[in-house]
Amino acid sequence: MERKLREFVPTSRTSWLYETYLRRAPRQSRSRSVVEAILRAAAEQLTREGDEERVLMQGVADRAGVGISSLYAYFKDRRSLLAALTAKVTEDNRHAFDAVLERTAALSREDGVRRIVDFCFTRFTSDKRGPRAVLKIAHAIGLMPTIAQRTDIAAESLASALRKRNDVHVPDVDRAAWVMTHTMMGVAHTLIWQDDPRWSSESLRAEMVALFCAYLAGGRADADRNWVPGP
Repeated sequence: MERKLREFVPTSRTSWLYETYLRRAPRQSRSRSVVEAILRAAAEQLTREGDEERVLMQGVADRAGVGISSLYAYFKDRRSLLAALTAKVTEDNRHAFDAVLERTAALSREDGVRRIVDFCFTRFTSDKRGPRAVLKIAHAIGLMPTIAQRTDIAAESLASALRKRNDVHVPDVDRAAWVMTHTMMGVAHTLIWQDDPRWSSESLRAEMVALFCAYLAGGRADADRNWVPGP
């Protein structure tokens, strides 16, 4: 998987990222269902095996319940399938993050932050086989810049959610959201590669929640957990 696939430059944020790697884009709901069944089967096989080299075209077709000719009608080869799968996972993660943000609106600052942090840890570190394999594929085919771009979009969604709250006291909401989102993803991406991390996920979650709550409180005297800024 040394050779890079073509770089993706999105035309809109609502476009289907994975369609970049298809032979032809599905135009009807039935054909889209076939493509998504194939990608779902590939994701299941990747998570089960934990190794992208063991994701085979015939096995994916069998698991998706489609003929091998239907699979090749949309995917040129195994590399294109893995690229589309990585793009689809990236999009699914971002949409799931947006859904979590919507559910935090009625929560307190601390409970909302905890919900967001819990999502990140659960999504990426509860079972590391899938995320680890996806990152390996992304590195191999040159998709890491696109993943970083999608993380920036997630940060913008977080900023939008923070602006609607009256308990956020930071001078620059956009910057705060960017720092929080990339911090969470940085920690998650590190833990994905660690089989025996130095600290437990529970302790890291608690630390991150405390830091983010204090950050959003602006370091005021009434900040969460009685946090005060250091020297």
